[in-house]
Order: sequence, then C-alpha cells, then structure tokens
Amino acid sequence: MSSQRLCGARPSPVTAESIHDLVVTLGCLQLDPTAIVARNHLLVLFSRLGPFDRRLVETLLWEQRRLFEYWAHQASIVATDDRALHLATPPRWSARHTTTGWMTLHARAVDVVLARLATAGVVRASDFDEHAEKYESGWGSRSEISDTLALLWLSLRVVPAGRDGRGRRWAEADGWFGEALTDLPERHDAVRAAAIRALRALGIATKQQIRHHFIRGRYVDLDRIWSAMATDGEIVPVDLGIRGDWYMHAGDIDRLQRVEAGGFEPRTTLLSPFDNLICDRARTLALWNFDFRLEIYVPRSERWGYFVMPLLHGDRLCARFDLAVDRIAGRLDVIGERWEPGWEGRKRPAKAVMRALAELATFVGVDPPSAR
Repeated sequence: MSSQRLCGARPSPVTAESIHDLVVTLGCLQLDPTAIVARNHLLVLFSRLGPFDRRLVETLLWEQRRLFEYWAHQASIVATDDRALHLATPPRWSARHTTTGWMTLHARAVDVVLARLATAGVVRASDFDEHAEKYESGWGSRSEISDTLALLWLSLRVVPAGRDGRGRRWAEADGWFGEALTDLPERHDAVRAAAIRALRALGIATKQQIRHHFIRGRYVDLDRIWSAMATDGEIVPVDLGIRGDWYMHAGDIDRLQRVEAGGFEPRTTLLSPFDNLICDRARTLALWNFDFRLEIYVPRSERWGYFVMPLLHGDRLCARFDLAVDRIAGRLDVIGERWEPGWEGRKRPAKAVMRALAELATFVGVDPPSAR
C-alpha cells in the first residue's frame, strides 16, 4: 500500500506537482472511456489524493505538457520525464504479433499524415476523410488513417495534443515537447530501469507480473536482466508463503521495516476496477484472495453489477460496490454491495465506508448515498 500511495497522509492542498509526482511513482494511469462514476485515470488519482481539481490533470497534459498519453501496459497517461525510456523500448514490430503486424501492414498513409502535420501543426483523423478507406478488423471498423496514426503514436513520432469529445488531436512529437531526444539509453538499460520502476511501484512482484506492468510487451531480455539484479542484490526475494518467486527492491527494505514497526497509516477508499493495484487479476487473487473481474465485459446474465469498485480497508480488499452516478438526480447510487467472507456484521467498517462513499460523491460533484 505504501508503494502505491494508498496509505499515510495525503498532500494538502493537492497541486499539479502532487499529481505529477504520483504519476511518476505509479508509472502510468490507464485510460478507459468508461465514466459510470468517473474516468479511470481520475479515480486512480482520487483514491490516493482524495478530492482534487480535475482541471489540474488537463493543465499537466495540454498546457505544461509534463504528462502525455502513450501505451504503457494499456493506453495510459505517462510522465514526459519518461519519454526517453519509452523511446528506447519501442514495441517489437513483427508480422507474428497481432497488433503491430496488423498496423505495419495497414498503416499506408505515413507520408500523407506527416506532410499534413508539417503544414497544419495539429490534425484529427477526420481531417483525412478522403484517405479513410474503411475496413473491418479484430478491433472493429478501422481505416488506414487510424492505423497510421496508431503506428506513429506507438513509435512516438506523434502524440495526442488534445481531444475533441472522445477523439484525439495529434501533433508531431518533437515539436509538441519542444525538443528532439537523441541521447537515448541503451535498450538493455531502459528495460532494466523500467523493471525497477515497475517493481518499486508494485512493492512486491514476480518477474512475470513485471512483464505485464508499465511497458508491457517491451521487456526484451528481462530474464537475464532480472537474474543479474538478483545476483547483485538489487532485488531481494520475499517469502510470502504463496506460490511464485516474489521479489522486492533492496531500496524498499527500510520502508518495509517501518511498516512492520507500526508505521502503517491505514486508509479506507474505493478503487476503480482498472486501478494499478488490482489491474493484474492473477496478482490480486494471489495476494488478497480477491477474485475480481471486470463485470463490464461479462455477459449480462452472468455478471454481478456493472461498474464495480473494490473497497480497500487498510491492507485488505474486503468488499465490492456496484456504483453509478445519477447525473439527473445529482446523486451517487449504490446499486449493489457484496462483502468478502469474514466481514459479517460488526466486523464491517460502516462509518469508514460511509466516509469513503461521501468522499467519492464530493469528488464527482454529487450528493452521497443516504445512510445505509
């Protein structure tokens, strides 16, 4: 919890610097269009910072340009300070890889897009309607323009420069950031740095969990790098009494000792279903015995709830709440509530739950649920 900034005192007031520092610590904020309560990246920040002015995120993205949208373990918001790391660990372009193979084959408008960018500065996919021959793919209806922009984005030649509704506006990357990066780290060094960042953000993890976090799919030669770090003592094994070879970073041993000595300040908060703490479902099950899935993508006849937010109470995931904002009535609605085994009756932190729900309602600008 300490590594994920989910315990201890929150910064007050929450500033743009607070948010930027948190993104650097976490590595990324996953983007998702679902907004039944609020967008995921905002909820991840809220769970750690409490209610804050969401315009600060827009300022960091589009005005200060200290954050930008890129592909981490999913489409995400990342720190501009990590641009060189991402440039040094590009996706592996391979015809055998479903996504990059498809894009390489179908992204046939690179010259057209770059020429338009050179004169217009910022473009939208809709600016190329005359070139947008539509076709069906495994990701729905696409065009060579959308695939070209995606390819240029993954190679960090273009970046999102704002949004029109849900659609992105695009700019040439070096111009957007004000400089071209030429002194990049070697790929080996960048992968090693990313693995350390991912491990320290997670607190403890297995090598396989690292592969799925932060720069997913780009950890080239991680086996050798991981083995070397273990041999050098930079990462140390942790015996959790559960299956897997778990490690932590040596630099976090002092933090662990402080927690074990009573320096843990618990918090009760609700987590987005896409939160960094629980986005690896297998890891969530292994560590907390909390079998969590995205109910959004489960067939209606089989799902429990829709936008289900787990409740973090101290160091336990003890319940799940199906929540929705009724924007007409101006109220946060609790549609469903389910507690984990062992949290019956008086063991449930009723007052802490009401505070957490009220805090979430304040953040999204509606009334809290009535007392339950």
